[in-house]
Amino acid sequence: MSSPKISPQPGGATASAPGAPTPSLPFPLPPTFPPGVNPETYELEKVERLLKSAAYFPIFNVANPNSPNKPVPLIPAIPFLEQYLMIAVEVNEELHRFEVSVKEPPVENRLRANNRVGEPVANVHIRFTPIPSDFEAAPNKYPPPTLLIPFISQRISMLDGQLTFKDAQQSGFKAFGTARTFPAQEGGKSVLRIGAAIEILEGLGEFKGLTGAFVINGYIAPPHDLALNLMVRIMDPEGRLKPRSAMTPLREFPDPDPNAVFMYFLGEVDPSKPVKLNVTPDGRILGSEVYEKLRLVRIDFDVPGDSGPRSSTKEGPIVGEVSATLHFNPLGPTAVSPIQTTGGVFTFFGKDRRTIGTVNANMVEGRAMKTELAGAPMPVFRFAGFGPILGGSGFFDGADGMLSMNSAVSVFPRTLSNLYIFRFYDPTGKYRAAMHQHWS
Repeated sequence: MSSPKISPQPGGATASAPGAPTPSLPFPLPPTFPPGVNPETYELEKVERLLKSAAYFPIFNVANPNSPNKPVPLIPAIPFLEQYLMIAVEVNEELHRFEVSVKEPPVENRLRANNRVGEPVANVHIRFTPIPSDFEAAPNKYPPPTLLIPFISQRISMLDGQLTFKDAQQSGFKAFGTARTFPAQEGGKSVLRIGAAIEILEGLGEFKGLTGAFVINGYIAPPHDLALNLMVRIMDPEGRLKPRSAMTPLREFPDPDPNAVFMYFLGEVDPSKPVKLNVTPDGRILGSEVYEKLRLVRIDFDVPGDSGPRSSTKEGPIVGEVSATLHFNPLGPTAVSPIQTTGGVFTFFGKDRRTIGTVNANMVEGRAMKTELAGAPMPVFRFAGFGPILGGSGFFDGADGMLSMNSAVSVFPRTLSNLYIFRFYDPTGKYRAAMHQHWS
């Protein structure tokens, strides 16, 4: 569905240009759209700005020495079997600042990343609970006892979630979500790669009244070994979480995941390739064909002792693009809907715009959360999802790892702000820059 030419109207409204047809829609628009406006572009700049007004908190999870993880055995009182017959793990983790820097591809056309783990800033508790494949997970809904099996992919319910920062107000979240395990070999040992999409149920302290979600990307070797990146995205249209002074320098901590490297990219609308809805003849929306530009992004946060968590985002140059088919009906009757993508191809290029490589990855599991956003003419959606990397080409030939996405999307007007998090298994250091090499 291509956008007709438009002209600005008083008060920020956008109407179809004279003679240009208004897009035909399979459903009526709410009265927040004045008659005659183009719904694809009405209040576009305003909504785009609102979606981008997000506070990010990139965190690295490591075991908490003061409160180790506790397996929940299928058969109690037999310690030897605890690590083999688990039906849950009571996870208690220490959360550290995490800094990811990606340099724009130079002449040699390679993307290089530098990761630094910093000081502890929070703690988290989650009951990591395997569930049957057909179990309908929900907060406070416990599944029948289901063994954690390390050699198959399983669904997981993340129950009793609470994240607490180390500020004076103990700001944080109560949360619930689902995850999936992906068996893999890393460093000669069997691990379970983890993707998780978690919705914030309640904000606490500085986050009171705010909404958001977080995604998890990393691995575990139950019950005690783990190395996970947790990316929190909070919708912050009023800028409550922006820093008012210089950020505190990161105090470096040994990297718990030295054989992997993370890269972050911010997806935005590609004006030359409008998103196209896939609609059945009877008007049912099946999803859309999505095209985005990929931009480097530098995210930082800290937790000053005398104030709450604060976050800053600095956008960098465009270094790639992504195309995929999104399977999602925005008119579904529920507030939370499943989403998936297929045919996902991430293409990266250098300063000369020549392709340096591609990465194939899909969101195999995700959640779309309908969200009221003051100033937007329709509810928007928060997306959180994940899936395995399925290889690549060029510089990314043989790429292995996981993809996560934490996003905000508007159907009308048609715009989005998608944060993509890649974890590449990188034992040879192919994608990792020299330590302390700063992004510019």
